[in-house]
Amino acid sequence: MGLKVGVVGCGQWGQNYLRVLSELDDTELCAACDLRAEVRERIAARYPGVRVLTRVEEILADDGLEAVVVATEARAHYEVVATALRRGKHVLCEKPLTLAVEQAAELAHLADTCGQTLMVGHIFRYNAGVNALNAAVHAPDFGDICYMCLVRTNLGPIRADVNAAWDLAPHDISIVLHVLNQMPIRVSAQGFSYLRAGREDVAFITLEMPEGVAAHLRVSWLDPRKVREVTVVGRNQMAVLDDVQTVEAVRIYDKGVMQEPTYSSFGEFQSVVRTGEIRIPPVKGDEPLREQVRHFAWAARERQRPLSDGWDGVRVVAVMDAVQRSLKAGGAPVLPVMVEPAVVDAFAWHQAAAVALQPPSRQESAEGGQLVGSGAR
Repeated sequence: MGLKVGVVGCGQWGQNYLRVLSELDDTELCAACDLRAEVRERIAARYPGVRVLTRVEEILADDGLEAVVVATEARAHYEVVATALRRGKHVLCEKPLTLAVEQAAELAHLADTCGQTLMVGHIFRYNAGVNALNAAVHAPDFGDICYMCLVRTNLGPIRADVNAAWDLAPHDISIVLHVLNQMPIRVSAQGFSYLRAGREDVAFITLEMPEGVAAHLRVSWLDPRKVREVTVVGRNQMAVLDDVQTVEAVRIYDKGVMQEPTYSSFGEFQSVVRTGEIRIPPVKGDEPLREQVRHFAWAARERQRPLSDGWDGVRVVAVMDAVQRSLKAGGAPVLPVMVEPAVVDAFAWHQAAAVALQPPSRQESAEGGQLVGSGAR
């Protein structure tokens, strides 16, 4: 039998979780909870064997459930997740874990104390394209990473509970932290509100990493095209992930700039552009949400720490908190507020038997974790 799971909050993403949980052998969909009568009726018709409930308290009080997926609005995450963990449930919470760093850290501590699995739905950690990109940029031929550029735009959907930055940027921040294995030392962000005053529809975010590496993010609800693109520029090569493409999603460009001596004066160099071949690595993997749910079931069953555990959620919330403070300050750079984990190393990655991922080595993890808790060098 699979892990017995219930879903709290059955909106757009909750519906996706219901579908995947009902299809996988790793999980058994047992219950669903939503305040809206029309949603409950739709669930009851589609999943006749599933208990459909109205109140969160009902599903969390069910001793037959081993785990819950929390897919409510972000502002409700803290109380639902905390109660579920105290009731002995493993929890998969949609991103962001919370809207406050202190609350996110409290949940991560609580999960460690209770011995329960807390996993955050940073779905791009389980995206085959992202992991192929990550493997390529850490290959010896790629060279040191100079900067990253990430674009996530579309015309809607427009959310009522958070701005576009909180809605979209956690995805790209999780990718940046995954690829660079570091926390930013400074964050700056500018946002603009065109649809509703005081709630940004578009945001431009810059993360300054140690040793001069930078990551620039553009997120928008108000754009004519759906774009999901990640560009990584290295000293020797460059890589692009176009996640909208179903084939050839990742391309590695053997391009760069060389410093060659100039003969006009002694000891000076000129920059020369070098262009080589384009390599398209194979990208093989299941639907990212299915991989994510499989990984959650594995972590809960085996009592292993998942890749996107509670502390991974804390790091993303810490960066988003800095983004929000910079937005309010008109784009002024701010320092992320970091919370030091008491139980586990901040960058302790785990190889999962359930999904084919390539986390950094233990040595790289330890080196990458040195910034957590410091906020700056």
